[in-house]
Amino acid sequence: MSKAAAARNKFAELRALRESGKKRLDSYQVHQEEDLYEEVDEDGYKKVVRERLNQDDFVIDDNGEGYADDGREEWDSKRPGYDTESEEELPVMGKSGKAAKRKREEEKTKKENMDKGISNYFTKGHVAPQPKAKPVKTKEDDDFLAGLLGEVDNNVPRPVHQSSRSSRQQDKRKPRALSPSVEDRVHHVSKRTKVTDSRAPATPPVDQDYGDDDFMMNMDDDLPMNNPQPSSPIAKAVERKSHANVKVEDDEEEDMMEVAQADGIVTTSVNMSGTRPVPKIKKKETYPSPASSSPARPSAQHVDASAWNDVTEKLNVVNSSQASETTSFGKLDHNDAIEEDGSLRMFWTDYIEINGSLCLFGKVHNKKTGTYVSCFVKVDNILRKLLFLPRQYRQRHGRDTSEEIDMKDVYEEVDELMGKMKVGMHKIKPCTRKYAFELPDIPKEGEYLKLLYPYSKPQLQPDNHTGSTFSHVFGTNTPLFEQFVLWKNIMGPCWLRIENAEFGVLNNASHCKLEVQVSKPNLVTPMSESESGEAPPLTMMSIALRTVLNVKDNKQEILGISARIYPDISLTDTTPPEKLPSRTFTVIRPVNASFPIGFDAEVKKRAKGLVRLVKNEQDILSMFLSQLNMVDPDVLVGHQLEGVDFSILLSRLQAKKTPQWSRIGRMRRTQWPSSMGKMGGNFFAERSLLSGRLLCDLANDMGKSAMTKCTSWSLTEMCSIYLPGTSRRELDNETALKTWASTKEGLMDYVSHCEVDTFYIAALALKVQMLPLTKVLTNLAGNSWARTLTGTRAERNEYILLHEFHAKKYICPDKAVWKGKQQVEEEKLDEETGDVKKKDKYKGGLVFEPEKGLYDKFVLVMDFNSLYPSIIQEFNICFTTVDRTKLSDDEEQVPEVPSDQDLGVLPRLIATLVSRRREVKSLMKAKNATTEELATWDIKQLALKLTANSMYGCLGYTKSRFYARPLAVLTTYKGREILRSTKDLAESNSLQVIYGDTDSVMINANVDNVEDAMKVGHEFKKAVNDRYKLLEIDIDNVFRRILLQAKKKYAAINLVQIDGKYVDKMEVKGLDMKRREYCNLSKEVSSKLLNEILSGDESDVVITRIHEYLREISTQMRENAVPTHKYTIYTKLGKAPKDYPNADGMPQVQVALREISRGKNVRKDDVIAYIVTGDGKSTSDNAAKRSYTPQDVAKADSGLKPDVEWYLYKQIFPPVERLCANISGTDTVRLADCLGLDARKYAITNTNSNGGNETEIHPLESQIEDVVRFKDASRLTLHCRKCKGAFGFEGLVESMEICSPSGLTCRCGHTLSNISVLAQLEHEIRQQTSKYYEGWMVCDDQACGNRTRQMSVYGHRCLGPKGLGHGCLGRMRYEYTEKMIYNQLLYFASLFDVDKAKIAAKGTDKEKVMALAEHNRVKFNTLKSVVEKYLDKCGRQWVAMDSLFGRLGFTAV
Repeated sequence: MSKAAAARNKFAELRALRESGKKRLDSYQVHQEEDLYEEVDEDGYKKVVRERLNQDDFVIDDNGEGYADDGREEWDSKRPGYDTESEEELPVMGKSGKAAKRKREEEKTKKENMDKGISNYFTKGHVAPQPKAKPVKTKEDDDFLAGLLGEVDNNVPRPVHQSSRSSRQQDKRKPRALSPSVEDRVHHVSKRTKVTDSRAPATPPVDQDYGDDDFMMNMDDDLPMNNPQPSSPIAKAVERKSHANVKVEDDEEEDMMEVAQADGIVTTSVNMSGTRPVPKIKKKETYPSPASSSPARPSAQHVDASAWNDVTEKLNVVNSSQASETTSFGKLDHNDAIEEDGSLRMFWTDYIEINGSLCLFGKVHNKKTGTYVSCFVKVDNILRKLLFLPRQYRQRHGRDTSEEIDMKDVYEEVDELMGKMKVGMHKIKPCTRKYAFELPDIPKEGEYLKLLYPYSKPQLQPDNHTGSTFSHVFGTNTPLFEQFVLWKNIMGPCWLRIENAEFGVLNNASHCKLEVQVSKPNLVTPMSESESGEAPPLTMMSIALRTVLNVKDNKQEILGISARIYPDISLTDTTPPEKLPSRTFTVIRPVNASFPIGFDAEVKKRAKGLVRLVKNEQDILSMFLSQLNMVDPDVLVGHQLEGVDFSILLSRLQAKKTPQWSRIGRMRRTQWPSSMGKMGGNFFAERSLLSGRLLCDLANDMGKSAMTKCTSWSLTEMCSIYLPGTSRRELDNETALKTWASTKEGLMDYVSHCEVDTFYIAALALKVQMLPLTKVLTNLAGNSWARTLTGTRAERNEYILLHEFHAKKYICPDKAVWKGKQQVEEEKLDEETGDVKKKDKYKGGLVFEPEKGLYDKFVLVMDFNSLYPSIIQEFNICFTTVDRTKLSDDEEQVPEVPSDQDLGVLPRLIATLVSRRREVKSLMKAKNATTEELATWDIKQLALKLTANSMYGCLGYTKSRFYARPLAVLTTYKGREILRSTKDLAESNSLQVIYGDTDSVMINANVDNVEDAMKVGHEFKKAVNDRYKLLEIDIDNVFRRILLQAKKKYAAINLVQIDGKYVDKMEVKGLDMKRREYCNLSKEVSSKLLNEILSGDESDVVITRIHEYLREISTQMRENAVPTHKYTIYTKLGKAPKDYPNADGMPQVQVALREISRGKNVRKDDVIAYIVTGDGKSTSDNAAKRSYTPQDVAKADSGLKPDVEWYLYKQIFPPVERLCANISGTDTVRLADCLGLDARKYAITNTNSNGGNETEIHPLESQIEDVVRFKDASRLTLHCRKCKGAFGFEGLVESMEICSPSGLTCRCGHTLSNISVLAQLEHEIRQQTSKYYEGWMVCDDQACGNRTRQMSVYGHRCLGPKGLGHGCLGRMRYEYTEKMIYNQLLYFASLFDVDKAKIAAKGTDKEKVMALAEHNRVKFNTLKSVVEKYLDKCGRQWVAMDSLFGRLGFTAV
C-alpha cells in the first residue's frame, strides 16, 4: 500500500469515529513489551554475581591498577576520580557558593555509601549520612585564637611554629583517587567518555619537606571496609593504597587568611574560624611500590653544572640564622630615632602622592642598635601655587572693554572662583615674576596674583584658565612632588630634618618600621652635605624568577623565586661583589605532582643558601612576601624586571589573592589599582605598587645606557663583557625541566643556576655602579631617584632647569597635559588632514663628504670638547638672552646671536657644571686619595659630564617643557659654521681634511712618525683655539692607518698611550661588524680582513691571504665545522610583533610571534636572537619561515642546521665586498668565487638604499635552474569532474604517477579529457594575468609595509602609512612584477614541455618517462601552445631593436 493510500484510510477511519461520536483514544490498546531484565531477590543476585566471576574477565586487570570486573552492574554511582566536572569549574561565590559546595560534598558521600547491595539500586531516597562530629568550643580554643590574633596585631617577632587549617577545610579535601576496593567496584559502562587522568602517579613519593604544611589527611574514609581475599585481582592495589600518601589539594577560602612570617622561612596559618588546627600525621612507608607504577621519565641529558656551582662556592654566603640575629621585628620606638633637640633626621629615597598628601620613604638611624631602618613620613597641607596674569582691560563676551583692571578686580574674580569650587582655606596675594619662554603675549616681567590652596582640593579646570580679569594661569597642573621640592630646594635623595614630627598618629599606614606625620610642611628642611654626612647604607635584594607556561590559560606561572640579600651596602664601598657578605633563599614548587625522589635529602645537604620546598604557587608567593617583610630591602635588582618578571609576579599575586600582597612595596594597600591589567596603564600602576623600594633593572633604558658595549643586553652577554672571568650558561628553561632537571641532582643544579643568577645580577649592578651613579645624577637634577633609575634623561634635564629658573623667580612652563584617548584620536585625525610631522626637523650637525680610501700615513682626529654646551656658553644662548619675537614664520630663519647681555641662566648652569667637574678631576690627582674617594669622585665627574652634555637636548625635544626650536636652530647653525671655518683654516695651512662630522675633523698629517704627527696637531690646535674664548679643540685620536669607507663608516689603527708608550688598538665605527644584524661569524670574518688590510704589508700579500682565508672559512661552513652559536643574528623590534604588516618576510618577527605563542613576553625594543636554518635550494619557504631561536636549534632532536648558503650570500659576502671595494688587486667576482658562490651566474647591481651605495647580487634568469627560478610560481591545480577532488600537476617527471598513455589521470582512476585540462589551464593563466593588472604596490621598507594601488607624484617614493607623503623613506615596488608574471607563464609552459621532460629524466624511470612523453606529445603540445599564445603577448621576452639602433641610422627592413 502506498503512503497516500494509507493516509486516506486513516482519514476515513477518523471521520467514521467522529460521526459515531467516539474518540480514537477509546479504542487504543497498550502494547505490552517484553521484560527488559529479570526480577530476582538478594540471594538470587549474589548467585548471578558468583557465576560471572567464575567466567574469564572481559577486561584485563592490569595487576590491580586498571579495570577489573567484579560481576556487578553500574547504576548511578560514579567511579572516584572520573567526574566530568571538577570543583574548580563549578561556580563558588560568597556564602551561597560555599553552601552549595558543602551540599555537593554531602551528596557525593551519600552516593558513595549506596554501593552495598541490589536493594540500594532501587531505593528512591539516599541513605542518610553519618552526622559529622562538630567541634566543641572550649576555653582553650578561645585562648588559642586570642593568641594568634595578638600575634598579627602586635607583630610578635616569632610566632608559634605550627600550621593550622579549619576543620571544615579538612572535610572538603579530597583524597587522591587510587584503585577502588572490592566494595567500590562496579560494572563498567559500555560506552564511557575518555577522561585524561591528571592525578599523581601511583608510586608513593618519599616524604617531602614542605615547610610546615606537609601534614597528611586522615585516611580512614579511603581505606576498604573489608579486607579483600588474597586471590582477589585487586589485593595488591588495596595493600598499596593503605600505605599511600594522599595528595592534598589547594582549597582557597575567604575566611582563611594565611600570613607568612619569617624565621628563616616559616609559614604561620592564621585560622579566623576559631577552631584548633588539625594535628599533622606522618606515616612511614612500609611497603615499597613497584617500579612499574612510576611514570617513565625522559632520558636525562647530562649538563655540566660545575661552572655555576663553583661560583657559589667562592661567594661569601652567610647562614640564614646568622643573618636573622640582626633582623628587627615590629615597629620602631620613635624615642630611639629622634635627635637631642627633638627633631628627626631621615634620608629620603622615594615618594608617592596620595589624596593630596606627599608620602616620603627613607631611612632613619636607630640609635639603640646602631642600624638604619625604614621610615614613612606623610606630609600634609602642601599648597598649590597658581599665578594669575591680569588683563589690561576687562573682557566681556570675549571682547575687550575700556574698563581698566587693577589687582583688586582679579582678587574678587579669583575669590569667587574658589567659592564655586568650594575651596574654604586659600591665600591670595600679589607678587612679581619673570617669564622667558615660548608662550606669546606674556610680559618678560610683570605683576601676578598668587593663589595658594591645598592639594586635597581639585585642580583648576581648563575652562577657568582665562577670565574676564586675567588672561592666563600658570601652575594649574604642577605635581605635588614638584611643588614641594622646588619650594624646599630639595635636590634628590638627601638628609631631611623634620621638626615637631607627630608620632603615633599613623598606625599601620605602611610597612615601614617608623611612621611619622607632618602637618606643617615648612618644618621639613634639607640638610647641607657638611652637617648631614654621607648616605646611609642600603639593603639590596637581587631577584631571579623561573616561570612555566600554563598552556590551558596561556599564562606564565611562577615555578621558583631565588633572591640574594646584601645588607647594609654602602654606596662608596669598593669591595668586590664576590667578597660582600650575602645570604640567599630559594622557594620552589614541583613542576608536576611532586619533586624527584630524594630531592629533599639533597636540599638538606646544602651548606650554603636556604632552599624551601613548597607545594604550590600560592606558598611561593607567601614565602617571598615573608622574606620581604623580614629583610625590608631598599633596592630590588633584577634583569628584565620592568614589564616582564615584575609584571608576572604582580599578576600572580593578584590572581592568587595572596594576603599581604602590598608588601611588595612599602605602602600598605588593600585594593589593587584600577588600571592594573588595562592597556597602557600597567607601567605606572606597577611602579606605584613598588613605592618605597627602588627598582634597579639591568635591562631597562638606564641599564642599557650604563652597559653600552652590549648588543642584545641579555644577562649572558652582560656577564661576558662586564664580569671578566665569568661564564654564565644560557639555559632553555622548558627543555631543562623536561630533561636533565627532572632528577634530584639535576633539579638541584637547576636551583643553583637560579641562585647564581642573583649573584650575577647584583655583581653587574655593583660593577657598573648603577646606584651611586643614578644617585649623583638625581642630586644634580633634583628629581626622584626612582625615576632616574628608569633612564628618564629628559626629566632630569627638566628638573635641573626647573630648580634654576624657580630660584631666580621665573615662571616655568607648565607640564604637558595628559592626553586622553579621544584627544589622541583627534590628534591623529589632524595628522591625516595636515602636514604634521612626527618629529621636529631642522638642520643638525655638518658632515663632510669623505675622501674614501686606505691611508697609510698618520691621520689626526681633532675634536671640539663638548661642542654644543661650549657654543651655548660662547655665544650666551639662553631663553633669557635670545630675542625670538622678531622671527617670521620661516622655519629656516636663524635668530640673531645675543650681544651686550648678561650671562643667561642656561650658560651659567653649564659653566657651573663644567667648573665643578674640573674641581673633581683635580681632586682625583691627589696621591693620598683612598680607593673609596677615587670611586666617588669618578662617579661624580661622570655624572657632571653627562648632565652638562645633555642640556642641549631639551631645546630640540618637542615633548620637553623647555622646548625652544629657535635656540636649537641657532646652536646647530653655529656648530656648522665653526666646522666649516675649521676646515678652511686647515686647508689654508696646506693640511688635507679627509672627513668631518659635527664636532670633529680628520686631518691627513702626511707624515710617517708619531712625533711629527703630534707636532702638526699641536700647531693646528693652537691656531683654532686662538679664535674663541671658551671653545676648545684637542687631539682626540692619532691613526697610524685608516680605511675610510663612507660617512660615519671607517676602521683605523689607533695609537693609545699607556705608561708613556704608544700601543696599537683597532677602532671601528659604523661598519657592518658593528651592527647587531650581522652574526658573530660575519664579524669575525670582517675583523680578520680588517687586520690584513690595516697590517701595512704589501698589497699583493694581503690580497692573497684574504683569498685563502675566504676559501678556508667557506669550506669550514659547508663542512659544519663552525659552532652553531656563531650564526646567531640579533635584531631589535621597532614595534610590537603583532603590529608588523609584513611579518611573513621578517625573521625577527616570526621568531617573536613563535615565542609569544609559547607564553613568552616579547615587547617593542626587545632584541630578538635567531638563526636561519634549512636549505633554501630545497624548500620554497623564505628565510623568515626558517628562522628559529638559538635554543631551538641547539636541541638535540631538532634536526635544525644553519643555512650555510644563505649566510654566505647575505651575511659574509656583502661585508667582505664592501671592505675590499677600495682595495686594488681584487674584485667582486673573485671574492664570490673564493666563497664558493658561482660568480658567473651573478650580475652585480648597485642600488641606492637609504642614501648609501649598497651592492646586491641578482642571478641571470637564463642560468638558473627551474627548481629555483619557479619556486615562487603558483602551482597548477586540476579538478576532477567525477570525484570532485583536486590534485596538483608538477610536470611529466615530478608527477609521473598521475600520467598515463591516455592523458592525466585522477587518483580515483578517471582520466581527464584534454579539453578539461586546457580550460582549467587557461583559467589559471587569466587569474594570474588579472593579478598582475591589479597593479598593487608595496613599500620596500619592512617597518612601513604600505600597500596601495595609488601612484605617487614623486615617482617611486612611498607616501607613508597614512598616504600624506611623509613618515617613510622607502620606495614603492610592484607586488606582482613583470618578471613574476613572465616566470609564471614560463612555468606553465615547462609543465607540458615533453622534450625538456625527456632530458630531465634520469635513473630507472627514464624509459617510462620517454614512453609517456611520446604517448602524450600531441596532447601536451596543444596545452603548451595555449601558454605560448599568452607568452607571445608578453612584452618582457621581446627587445625592440628599432628603438635601440634607430639613433645610429639603422632602419627596420
